[in-house]
Amino acid sequence: MPTPTVADITRMTYKGAEQLRNEQRPGGDPSKLDFGTVPICYNCDAPIIGRKPLICSGCRSAVFCSKNCHTANWKVGRFGTQGHKFFCAKNKVHMEKVPQVQALLTQFPWGRIEKDGTFAEPLVRALHNVLGAEGFGYWSIPGGSNLHLKHATPCIDDTKGFEHGYMLLSDKLLTDETGWKLEKRLIPRLVFEPGTEPGLASKVDIVDWDSWYRWRNLPKESPAALLMHYPLTVYQLLVNVLHVTGPKRNSSENRQALNVHYIGAEVELNMLPLFSELALLLPHTDIKMTFFGIAVHSIVNKAKKNSIVTKAKQNEPVYTYTSPASCGASTLSIFLHGDHENWDPRLPFLLGSKADAIIGPNAGLTSYPAWQFVILCCHTDNTPFAVTEYAEQSAELQRDALPQMIAHALPRLHSAGMNGLELHNLTRPREYPIAFNPFQRPGQRNLGSVRLPNVPNGFTMRVVGDDEQEIVHPVFAGVPVPASDLSELLQKTEQFSLNCLD
Repeated sequence: MPTPTVADITRMTYKGAEQLRNEQRPGGDPSKLDFGTVPICYNCDAPIIGRKPLICSGCRSAVFCSKNCHTANWKVGRFGTQGHKFFCAKNKVHMEKVPQVQALLTQFPWGRIEKDGTFAEPLVRALHNVLGAEGFGYWSIPGGSNLHLKHATPCIDDTKGFEHGYMLLSDKLLTDETGWKLEKRLIPRLVFEPGTEPGLASKVDIVDWDSWYRWRNLPKESPAALLMHYPLTVYQLLVNVLHVTGPKRNSSENRQALNVHYIGAEVELNMLPLFSELALLLPHTDIKMTFFGIAVHSIVNKAKKNSIVTKAKQNEPVYTYTSPASCGASTLSIFLHGDHENWDPRLPFLLGSKADAIIGPNAGLTSYPAWQFVILCCHTDNTPFAVTEYAEQSAELQRDALPQMIAHALPRLHSAGMNGLELHNLTRPREYPIAFNPFQRPGQRNLGSVRLPNVPNGFTMRVVGDDEQEIVHPVFAGVPVPASDLSELLQKTEQFSLNCLD
């Protein structure tokens, strides 16, 4: 069977959406349709077609094509990584979150759970005629299943001309209508007719999708959550994970200037205006957001004369927004850093402009080498830093790897003359709390080999931040890091190997 192209998959998805639409009419039976994922063996990666997959009876998560593959993977995984025995008991605990993930999805009329527990998100886009690459406003995506740049995709990419942020190469920003491409009543508007603004955020508790939809006066049939999880996750990280701001913190007499660095932006570049939601959610706050990453660097360096993104080369914001006076008159200014692919505090424009918070949605901290520098810098400077991960297990693996990463860098940093305070900040015991994100994108991702809760912006993790849980020791300038701290770190690193990380 030939490998399908992105266009083939898109056509099949629209065809499936039409079938579902027909079955949703009176007399139809939507339950007879299934848009689940082809199961894939956890051990050998073979698709399991024409026969029932074997699900591990211990964790009910890992999928195998045969008993032989299950046995082969039990003690040692592929490429010498940890075998399923290491993960099975952990998987069982993580699977307890499945009802929570499913409940978050099924509150929406479009929240359909397939027979394998997955959510066919492209199907919902197709139902609203917003599935595709260029020309689909905020919904524009390249297609395929490659989640991040420089990662492989199992289908033929026939949208190679697609560029994240391509609309920034034009001279006009999208409006509510041209960006969302939905019925007016389904759009979380940014431009309001008199009397239609949401209430002052400091007077309501916005803690999950249900409270946000009510605050925005949106019907649950709106698929807005499929995109709004990006700005709402930023809100969750800033307010409830890092505690650097909050809807009730500021006032007209005491405004807050908030400097946020957003690392790893890709598809977010297609929907920059949606981050205006932060100005509505945080009254009396002046927010500066600077985006970093490979996609940012790429689009800035393709700037054309008079294009929106040209402003980035002039160190000007590419997008600004001011919320209504009744919402606190907060401001948002978005900047794109295009001089380098990666974040680095030694960059000239960052000198003397320390971030109040650094965030990395869907980060993959141990999957990308560039994160190591961010992790070390935030530890030494005590810069608030938080991320999200798709899966709770991924977050736990990365949490356990952080001490190893720090210990590996210690000799080099010590020989380079790092002072005692910085060494203390780097090595002092810290908590890396992981939590379920109430603003995650609704619905389980379509993974074929595991059935663990795995969703975009699924789980938050605080890497650096002030909290009573963190243990603080007395610091004396110029004194080397206490031997007990270093010994503890080295002991932790011996228990885990980076080789087993995804």
